[in-house]
Amino acid sequence: MLSKVEIRKILIEKRAQMSEAEVHEKSSAAADVFLSSGIYKNSDCIMIYMQLGNETDTSEIMKAAFRDGKKLVLPVTDPKGFEITPVLIAEDTTFAQGTFSVTEPVGAKKANISDIDVVIVPGLSFDKKGNRLGFGKGCYDKFLINANALKVGYCYDFQVLDEIPADEHDIKMDYLITEKGLVKI
Repeated sequence: MLSKVEIRKILIEKRAQMSEAEVHEKSSAAADVFLSSGIYKNSDCIMIYMQLGNETDTSEIMKAAFRDGKKLVLPVTDPKGFEITPVLIAEDTTFAQGTFSVTEPVGAKKANISDIDVVIVPGLSFDKKGNRLGFGKGCYDKFLINANALKVGYCYDFQVLDEIPADEHDIKMDYLITEKGLVKI
């Protein structure tokens, strides 16, 4: 099995090679899978992320959630302790570049973690057992341990591997969504 460092390197490179058209096409297909799922239909409050580089784009989900009257939450990450604070956003929320160059809301109100039904989690890789590989800072693991929400790994199909290395503190996903479909773990 490849190490976490090796997997990160391979998948960062593969994702960087995607064209803008490919990112849009696969992201749109993944959004369709999520928006047609019972996970979306039965949720009131969704925590999502803002796309960084060629990550799977979540903008279509955000537009649909606003249209459907759902609450949307984004993470704001403390650059020192790598702690995520969930904040509520609205269609008119102002954004700025935040920690790790991620677009984050400015001046948004803190969300109550217990109100979040679903957390859409980005990652460099996921495996069929629900393990997730991020950039190695542990931000999402620290956050998800306290979230009583469905955890949905959201990525491109090529990022789902049979098995990735996992540590005891790594939080497993409940579902994986890619442009090819939804998998319950």
